[in-house]
Amino acid sequence: MNAQPTTVSGPDQTERAILAAAEETGPGCPCDVIVIGDATGTLTATALDWTGGEGGRVWSWTRSRARATALAAQFPADVAAQRLTLPAGPDPVPLKAFLAGADAHLVIGRLPKGLAALETLARELVAYAQAADRTDLEVILGDRVKHMSRSQNAALATCFDEVRATRGVGKSRALVASSPRAEGPAAQDPVGPIPVTIAGTQRELVLQGGGGVFGGAKADAGSLLLLTHLDRAVTAGEVTATRAVDLGSGNGVLTAYLAAAFPEALVLGSDDDADAVRSTRATLAANHLERPNVRITWDDALAGEPDTSTDLLLLNPPFHDGTGIDATLVQHLLDAAARVLAPGGQLWFVHNSHLRYRGQLEARFTQVRERARDRRFTVLSAVRP
Repeated sequence: MNAQPTTVSGPDQTERAILAAAEETGPGCPCDVIVIGDATGTLTATALDWTGGEGGRVWSWTRSRARATALAAQFPADVAAQRLTLPAGPDPVPLKAFLAGADAHLVIGRLPKGLAALETLARELVAYAQAADRTDLEVILGDRVKHMSRSQNAALATCFDEVRATRGVGKSRALVASSPRAEGPAAQDPVGPIPVTIAGTQRELVLQGGGGVFGGAKADAGSLLLLTHLDRAVTAGEVTATRAVDLGSGNGVLTAYLAAAFPEALVLGSDDDADAVRSTRATLAANHLERPNVRITWDDALAGEPDTSTDLLLLNPPFHDGTGIDATLVQHLLDAAARVLAPGGQLWFVHNSHLRYRGQLEARFTQVRERARDRRFTVLSAVRP
């Protein structure tokens, strides 16, 4: 396994730590290789080099629709030759279903952000090992040391008998899990009821949040602040909607509000994250809000939606890349909001107060108003010119 990845830039420290551990194992026979959460394409490229000419395939799985699209664009020939399998289609595919037909004993990838996501991944990989009869499955997942903890070892140990850490490569290292257990712990997505005022009436919504979805089954404080002030505007008749969108639906709290507050409207909840899409759908089902005019899509910044196609859009965007704040993450989402809102349509936007996004909205919208502000969050509304 001395082939170098066929990428323009070399591996970063975390990728080097993962690949160094994999060099000790090797994919073995002409077998497949599974790649999890490839952020740059380097791990997928290396796996393709390992399996090139040997009859093996690479199964590169990601929760992100944007990353799946980027990988498809990066390796079109390998996809066309069926040497590389990627998530595709309008709906996210659970990992076990995605891996149907794979024959791999080696998994390489980045550690998911968050223990819940790691626990879910471990269960899904054990389910694959059982279905494929791969008792020799070995999983190598890496990250920067500062983002790692012993809790990650414990999460893997619920599904694998052997878990160890590798030596560091720079400031990164990998965890190696092997000997999958015959039966992993049953998956139990968290469920949480929250009180919400909808069209002036107090109601309880049941949230469901699985895997790595932001907030799990809890309503984050930013969403609750937005909903409190949005509902006041809805009750006063200031906000109406025949087409409403929740961009970045997460666990579905904002989508559920829209479906309940505007029963006749076309409602769309959309997210780039597969766990969020699954959680939003589960939340709608738990609250009996599923109906033909409510859609949930796995999409990157509403790329599949036409211009000027909605008149109300809610946005509680991500502000963290891993554990650090990245204020640039919201830019393409604001661009998407400006594109899909019809003239006169309203954006309701909540953000961390210290990030001060008002100028960004004023560059794209008119009638920007501060609706609420507390120590942590600010709610703004704006109108599409």
